[in-house]
Amino acid sequence: MRSSFILGLAAMAAAPAAFAGTAAVTRGTWDLYDGSAAVQTGFASEQACIDDAARRNITRTYTCRTRTTVAVTQETTPTPTPTPTPPPGGAVSYSTNFDLTEYPISEGGRWSKANNAWTYVRTANGQAYGTNGVTNSYDDSVAFLSGFGPDQTIEAVVQVNPGTVGPTHEVELWLRARTDSNNLWGYELCFWRNGTVQLGVWNGPFGDVISMDSNQSIPWTQASALKTGDRIKAQVIGNSIKAWINDVLKLHVVHNQYTTGQPGIGFFIRPGGSNNLITLTSVKASSN
Repeated sequence: MRSSFILGLAAMAAAPAAFAGTAAVTRGTWDLYDGSAAVQTGFASEQACIDDAARRNITRTYTCRTRTTVAVTQETTPTPTPTPTPPPGGAVSYSTNFDLTEYPISEGGRWSKANNAWTYVRTANGQAYGTNGVTNSYDDSVAFLSGFGPDQTIEAVVQVNPGTVGPTHEVELWLRARTDSNNLWGYELCFWRNGTVQLGVWNGPFGDVISMDSNQSIPWTQASALKTGDRIKAQVIGNSIKAWINDVLKLHVVHNQYTTGQPGIGFFIRPGGSNNLITLTSVKASSN
């Protein structure tokens, strides 16, 4: 019979403190003892030792023992890698000089537009321009960035090519815009060829756009037509929408309709115009 067994690790001792390390265990055989004298050795398991004691058919007290060994290698705690400091406020920015020839504009997937009734933006020779028809419809050419926060700034440099006359051309900077297969939402800051600056609020379906002329706190003027090198800029912070030409504030509107969306660019011509006569040569967009 088995009255007791002893492990080489002194199993009844108090549990040691936790440590970080690797333990290699070597299983030993079991030996049968009568007191301090070994009766039989080399059993493969504890149960085999117990069975041998029972077969001896003598009323005595036997002990089964094993010599299992454990080798422990202490691990060295690695020095933690410092966590990189994220950009303050999750700032996002993108700039381009339109170096690629693309239709539609993509620049590695940075610009996009859903496949819908609105037209695509084209780039060539360091310029971006529209592709809409001349039917005086609502098929503006648009392209939008992605990943920007709700408070946005976008600015661009204008190029007016020879032959551009009258108010038939528009360049556009967009704020908080989004699009799907049937709709276009967002704020369009429209810069007319003749120097007019206007806000359009697009409400989704084709043709559903409201001009916000009556809500301007800075009256727009037509005294100075756009020219090559002019810098146009649009910004939305909270519900405040502003537009500038060459750092001169031209429009300020308070509007609460859209709180999310992306910055972008756009173009529009009317009958008598040509798509690539008024273009953009660079764009820079950012959000905080």
